[in-house]
Amino acid sequence: MAMKDLDAGKPGTYYTPFPILALVGDGNKTFLTAGGGGSRSTKEVPNVVHAHEYDEATGKTNAIAVLDTGKTVVVGLSYCKAASTWLASAKNLCKVLSLDTQKNTLTELCEFETESQGKAPEQNFAKFSPDGKMIVTGGTDGQVKLWKCDKPAEIPKLLRDCGAKTKEIVDADFSDDSKLLAACDDSGVCRLWDLGKEDDQEGQVFTFETSAVKGRIFIKLCRFIQTPEGQALIFGANGPRGPAFVGIYGLDGTKKKEAKVGEEPLKCLTFDSSYEKVCVGMASGFKTVFSCPNLKVLKKSKVVHELPTEAVAMLGAKTVVSGSGDRSLHFLDCTPDNNLTKYIIFILACLIIMQQLALMIAMKQK
Repeated sequence: MAMKDLDAGKPGTYYTPFPILALVGDGNKTFLTAGGGGSRSTKEVPNVVHAHEYDEATGKTNAIAVLDTGKTVVVGLSYCKAASTWLASAKNLCKVLSLDTQKNTLTELCEFETESQGKAPEQNFAKFSPDGKMIVTGGTDGQVKLWKCDKPAEIPKLLRDCGAKTKEIVDADFSDDSKLLAACDDSGVCRLWDLGKEDDQEGQVFTFETSAVKGRIFIKLCRFIQTPEGQALIFGANGPRGPAFVGIYGLDGTKKKEAKVGEEPLKCLTFDSSYEKVCVGMASGFKTVFSCPNLKVLKKSKVVHELPTEAVAMLGAKTVVSGSGDRSLHFLDCTPDNNLTKYIIFILACLIIMQQLALMIAMKQK
């Protein structure tokens, strides 16, 4: 499939030739999007992974490479800086991808099967450890799997299954030192493993508790963060139909902070490269940027997608990009609004209006 620059829409919005099911950035200016029409609609809507570069100064984005994935559609993407490698989730497979920005090529180095049980096994995610030596995968078979990586082009070897089989695995993350692993599943809890231990017994089991909701809250997303008190976990969680929250928990299970995001379920969560901002994408098509770790709202978009926000990524110093199945990308400047500036502008506008009214009254009296 030939490369094609995105079609521009309203300010900050671009349109792709395929529904966006996955999106991830490298923390700088490069990001990948993936999606398509599935196995039965490849002629009408090819299954592809696109690579783009975003210029934060001009607000322009350009397509730099494309990979046709045949009859399999990619539903998840991740990136590892240490390995300079991207991972893609497609059906029951994990694909290892390499992007060459000089040659404008995106190539598949290898693929390996991670899900094999059930009627239609499917991998939900695959992530490298920060040191690039391990990969964690999870999906419909309910097993957290840890893989050993030698070289990007070599098929990884299964190190072990982490813990007992549970419900469908929906997300996982490594600590910055690659020594801890957290994973959450459809039961709504998040489990923690110390990878330095030989046994596969999980340690702390987290549940999301909030006084704001009477019913149960399910943990859907998990990420390790650093706080002034030390290492912690941030969770994205919601009820079956909402509302949604983000919360920070210590590794001992103690909740440190909580913020409500919206009344509907959340879909995705990402950090900037400094871990000072966290962005959450919602099922209703908007996104919110919080400061971290105090969880104060820095920026909240209006509804920018007609369908759920499938994925979000931070680019450069101040930009968050989101993608949706409505075939749209939206770029948001997440610089906090300056309320003082807005107040001054409002006062000046009021003074100008008052001056004009006074002038009009004076002219009528003459």
